[in-house]
Amino acid sequence: MKIWIVSMECAGIVEAGGVKDVTYAFCENFAKEGNDVTLFIPVFAANSFSSLKNIQEHSFKADISLCGQTVQADYTTAQFIDFPGKVVLVNHPAFSEKQAVYVYTAEEQRLNPSHVCGTGHSDAHFLDALLSKAAVSYGAAVSAKDLPDVIHCQDASTAVTPCYAALMQPAYFEKTTCFVTIHNAGPAYHHEFCNIDEAYYYTELPWNWLMDATNGVRVEPFLLASKNAVLTTVSTYYAVELLDPANNDATDGLSGIFAARKIPVFGITNGIDYCHYSPECPEISGLPFPMETNSAELKGKYRNRDFFLRLCEKDLSDEDKNCAYMEHLFRYGYLSSGDKGGAPCVYFVYHGRIVWQKGISLLLQVMNAVLKEYDNVRFIIMGQGETAIENEVQGLADLFAGKVVFFKGYNGRMSRLCVAAADFSVLPSYFEPCCLEDFISQIFGTVPVAHETGGLRKIIDGETGFLYPQNTFESLHAALEKAVDLRLNHFNTMKKMVRWASHFVKDSYSWEFVIRNKYLKLFEKNMKKRKKPVDTFSRLV
Repeated sequence: MKIWIVSMECAGIVEAGGVKDVTYAFCENFAKEGNDVTLFIPVFAANSFSSLKNIQEHSFKADISLCGQTVQADYTTAQFIDFPGKVVLVNHPAFSEKQAVYVYTAEEQRLNPSHVCGTGHSDAHFLDALLSKAAVSYGAAVSAKDLPDVIHCQDASTAVTPCYAALMQPAYFEKTTCFVTIHNAGPAYHHEFCNIDEAYYYTELPWNWLMDATNGVRVEPFLLASKNAVLTTVSTYYAVELLDPANNDATDGLSGIFAARKIPVFGITNGIDYCHYSPECPEISGLPFPMETNSAELKGKYRNRDFFLRLCEKDLSDEDKNCAYMEHLFRYGYLSSGDKGGAPCVYFVYHGRIVWQKGISLLLQVMNAVLKEYDNVRFIIMGQGETAIENEVQGLADLFAGKVVFFKGYNGRMSRLCVAAADFSVLPSYFEPCCLEDFISQIFGTVPVAHETGGLRKIIDGETGFLYPQNTFESLHAALEKAVDLRLNHFNTMKKMVRWASHFVKDSYSWEFVIRNKYLKLFEKNMKKRKKPVDTFSRLV
């Protein structure tokens, strides 16, 4: 099967959120199953080419009609180093001038104060349409035998791609089936157009299609996609939530529309490749020391914790300040161990985006109370996002000196070390389509404590972690107290939970299983229902 994957990000090439890991896993595991895989991805200023080989610049150029003008996309082709798979990199100044995938960076704000750090790109719709049209336009560059059986699009930023494929003339893609995976349908993740006029300006799609894809006055890419693609999402639980009108607030109105129109959304829970994290192997895990969690032998975990705590001391040596784990990070606050001569400290970690959806503000309120109640509880926060919430975290680190440390920014090795060093990870998201953080925690012997929503419901409460029902102060507070009690008074039970959780992830959620038994079967089933394009469209190239 020939599969084209269209995504704004991919691990090892250009990274932003969880989509990067899933995109890479799709590319790798579709290829390992014997499929011919091609990834389409833009070239931002932050791109890395270290995971690629046989890089050929200017392999193809395409003139694309966009926003009333003709723009040129320049394609670079390459191959993945670690597995058979082709990469088509889309070059255009609108991409290459951006330092991050979706939002402006602090450096961009310094250069242009209107580009506020953490806010979305002002030309995001242009970027979305450019990548989508560039991917479809590549059909003119390949022979008929190399056209895809499947185009698999990742999230709202590429959701309009199937529309362009359906309307393109000549009909390169008449035998192609399109799929769009919804990674997040929460407010601010739809990439919706504010009205039909704006949608037509950027997409040039048929007016009746745009009218049929409205959510109030806005035009929704996911609704446009449903006209010409099969919709999937990243967990079975989230699929149920997306089709329940009761979740209108959490989906900004989409779930009610999906339900009313009976638009199917197929839920396939994301996998994870244990071999990419292997805590037994520092060269793979990125941790300073090997650790064993399958047998709940935690000596290695605590060696990593000791190393981590050295990086959290009040006064750092120059060597530690400049080590690889501290690159691209700003540290606020510090941790004092407090283990000597009394009960051990209990370490909680939050690692992720510092945004409303993730429930970080609620966590900060609960942290305030817990830190006043327990002298031996420590909190580790790592991430970046909304400036106002970042400032709240910094304030708490100042208020509880020695008990809270905040690493602002992103560093892949440090993110893993933070999780591996902790006893518990806290996942208080208001909604969460899938989440890999619970998996990563379990691989590194860290017990997740999570709000019972979306993909987090794959945690087995009391066996592979803890779930709490309502995302309220009282509910989260009780869950953290339960975790403290487990660590201090029932440590052998905790070790059994660590061991079982590690086996559970490794045995039940491998990407190999998910791709072979879920995605490929869904592709094959829907390829039998191919339809010809429902309309015509002016040639894109």
